[in-house]
Amino acid sequence: MKKSLFVICAIALAACGTSKTSSNKNADVERGALKFPGYTVAEYSLGKKANQTYCGGCHALKNPQDFNEAQWSMIVPKMVKKANRKAGSDVIDPKTQEAIMKYLITMSSAPSTASK
Repeated sequence: MKKSLFVICAIALAACGTSKTSSNKNADVERGALKFPGYTVAEYSLGKKANQTYCGGCHALKNPQDFNEAQWSMIVPKMVKKANRKAGSDVIDPKTQEAIMKYLITMSSAPSTASK
């Protein structure tokens, strides 16, 4: 009986977490599409993952809300150039750079109470 109750609670808890994460992502993509028509979940996911991998691989990730669109538009190209120079090759291609920038700009306008 205790095992069954534990399993049911675990499943219910997992289902709640998944739904919220998915709805947050969809809200983020919808907000991004207002700024970038045609913005997709795939592009959002690429930008988020690339930000975590490449940016987070060199320094602590910045809170996207700490900078505005104009600032991110200047920061991202400089940092990509620096990362590519450090690697000795173009590890971050133009498509990935654009995805990172769109992700950060989208998240810079996220409601401050949302945790991403």
